[in-house]
Amino acid sequence: MKQTGFLHKTILLVAIVGWSLTGNAQRYETDHGRVYYGEELLMHADARSFKDLGCGYAKDRHNVYLNGRVLENVDPSSFRLKDRKTWRHHEQREEEQMPPRRYFKTNLNVYYGDKKLDAVASSFKDLGGGYAKDAFTVYYCGEKVEGAMATTFKYTGDGYGQDTFDAYYRGRKIK
Repeated sequence: MKQTGFLHKTILLVAIVGWSLTGNAQRYETDHGRVYYGEELLMHADARSFKDLGCGYAKDRHNVYLNGRVLENVDPSSFRLKDRKTWRHHEQREEEQMPPRRYFKTNLNVYYGDKKLDAVASSFKDLGGGYAKDAFTVYYCGEKVEGAMATTFKYTGDGYGQDTFDAYYRGRKIK
């Protein structure tokens, strides 16, 4: 009898802790032909074509969403996320302290989080560690890296990058 009471208390405690840990997390849900982000109704979302892509991203046949907001000028037919395993690996590396935003591109545009970059989508590459480049420009966390040569720039790990003549740490030239 005492073991049953202890078991019920343990199950209740696990349920309460689990509820409190996930209760604050926002997520996408569909219900009766409507799409919600947390408790907020997404008025223009198409429930039939809606897909939760993970990491706060979702899309339907009309729009791409980040944390429940429509990303303007993003083509849902060409929008793709990188492999989630790669994301988790970067998020677990404390020494890089990566911000929660990521690069993504459509056929015509490049974005860092919800910020549109002045980058050439056809030549754009995410190099890792917050670095990216197109044919002409190097970026770190969505900002241009001044003086970096895109043609020879590469990410070398742990926040460092280099081109033919200079080295950079988290997007800043090392003297």
